[in-house]
Amino acid sequence: MEFQSCFDIIGPIMVGPSSSHTAGVVSIGKFIYELLGDCPQEAKIVFYDSFAETYQGHGTDKALLGGLIGMDTDDIRIKHSLEWAKEVGMQYHFEFGDICDHYDHPNTTIVTVKHGDRVVKVGGASLGGGLSKIFMINEAKVDIRLSAGDDFSALASYYQPREKVLVEAI
Repeated sequence: MEFQSCFDIIGPIMVGPSSSHTAGVVSIGKFIYELLGDCPQEAKIVFYDSFAETYQGHGTDKALLGGLIGMDTDDIRIKHSLEWAKEVGMQYHFEFGDICDHYDHPNTTIVTVKHGDRVVKVGGASLGGGLSKIFMINEAKVDIRLSAGDDFSALASYYQPREKVLVEAI
């Protein structure tokens, strides 16, 4: 495990019921929200293993959509994020798989989102205690540890594509 303190084990202040199936997943969604720079217009969400089996009962679907909308782990609106996603115009669908080829962990998801002409594909795993990990961005392997108190905007900015700015000389 990747716990660094007792607070990682206790978990964050969160909307439940589960730190691994809810809080960690909100963090994955929130990181994607920040990486994309906005709420996705479209989202394809693939849940693997344990997530695929229990996503509705543990609120994993609501947690991920809440994060994609920009909610934090303690946002009480997460319970209604399926409705909020429709309210903001996000189209989404869920797919399910047994084993993720990119990362071996039972709480794994791969999310492909689109906003305008920008498309981002992110793989994440919820490690427990509200901790999660981003292991892939656009097919490139990464190792980004997420905790509920992190500044996701700062973390994501490092991985956002740099647009070339042409400056015209006067």
